[in-house]
Amino acid sequence: MELLQALRALPRGAGPEALRLTAALFEAAVDADDDVDPRFRDELIRVLGPVMAEDTPVTVEDAAAYVTGVDAEVLVAMLPRLRAALAEVRGLKACLAREAVELLSRVETLLHDAPATHTRRALEVAVNALRARLAAELSRLHAPVTVLPEDALPVARWMLGDGPPPRGAAVLEFARGLDDFCRRAPLSPATLDALRALARRADAERDTPGWPLLVERLRTVRPRLLPRRPLSPFYRSLAGIQARTPDAPASLEALLRE
Repeated sequence: MELLQALRALPRGAGPEALRLTAALFEAAVDADDDVDPRFRDELIRVLGPVMAEDTPVTVEDAAAYVTGVDAEVLVAMLPRLRAALAEVRGLKACLAREAVELLSRVETLLHDAPATHTRRALEVAVNALRARLAAELSRLHAPVTVLPEDALPVARWMLGDGPPPRGAAVLEFARGLDDFCRRAPLSPATLDALRALARRADAERDTPGWPLLVERLRTVRPRLLPRRPLSPFYRSLAGIQARTPDAPASLEALLRE
């Protein structure tokens, strides 16, 4: 065992400070079995006994509590759960799936309740990486609107029908559905009305960061959605009509009007 090898490598009487360097190894060895292992007991007495005397811990759990500053009972209760969650998070393949979202929700609660340990920090790093992956996938689905890592979980819950609409939900819904409308172009009157209804809801959230990006995206694809038969130069000159490319449209819905 790696922990036993690390203890044997320490000189006799090395003391508590030397033991703290092995804190992560002690955490990995903590489980529900608190029986005294004579191998660890002897090594702990050899390394700590000359300094700590009768206060020398003789079990892995007590030694782990000493080096982490966390009560042994708390470590026994939490560390196996943290390690199991870490293995699950690292083993996830798909991030935008109900299994992943439920796991991320459970793990965030676990992190909130867990004491500060090496294992907790490792789990936090893995969760942040998973949250970043989830945000990247959501941003791809809602391009050009970006979903930030800190917003990824509530957005994913909403998409999967497991949570309330997040801030800017209508903007996200419009962004996610726009490519589908483009594939169906030119749009029938009924389909165009449906898109305008989505745009109207998104316009109500124009204070969200993604709305201006969505305006630019809609301006780009608008000719596909609303193809117009161009007027000849003669009729344009008669009518005094010039091609319009407004810099700041009043709304998404305005861009979808003939």
